[in-house]
Amino acid sequence: MRRKLAYLATLGVCVAAFSGRFSSAAEPDSSPLQWQPDLRAAHAIACRDNKPMLLVFGAEWCGWCKKLEKTTLENPQMAKYINESFVPVHIDVDENKKIAEILEVESLPCTIVLSPDADLLGRFEGYAKPGPMYKNLAAAKDLQNRISQASGASNR
Repeated sequence: MRRKLAYLATLGVCVAAFSGRFSSAAEPDSSPLQWQPDLRAAHAIACRDNKPMLLVFGAEWCGWCKKLEKTTLENPQMAKYINESFVPVHIDVDENKKIAEILEVESLPCTIVLSPDADLLGRFEGYAKPGPMYKNLAAAKDLQNRISQASGASNR
């Protein structure tokens, strides 16, 4: 419970701190991913659609980040899965140092999956090929479903 409260507080601080548009090697118009322009918009969509948020931390200078985006996240099947199952947000650590600090991002690339209620569903550091990334994301999505079912059962 403490961890959930910490992530709820963190999400609130992050939403407040996220002031601008994301910066990514892949511009929104050229990417098959439906990147959200900011954390506030992503959180609103996540709450509305009960989808987890996929926070991808990177930097313009990070070669592994660009490789993750181009070869893994923009893989057509992966992009389709992400767009259907998550609310993706790209966060440039150089432009959003406070968010990276709050979420304890220490190496790049870093992918964090949070539920709409700020439950930590997954944290993946480094580059991953599409297969392993899919397994990680599917496990995070499964955890989201179990949390939703458990909270629904406890509200009866």
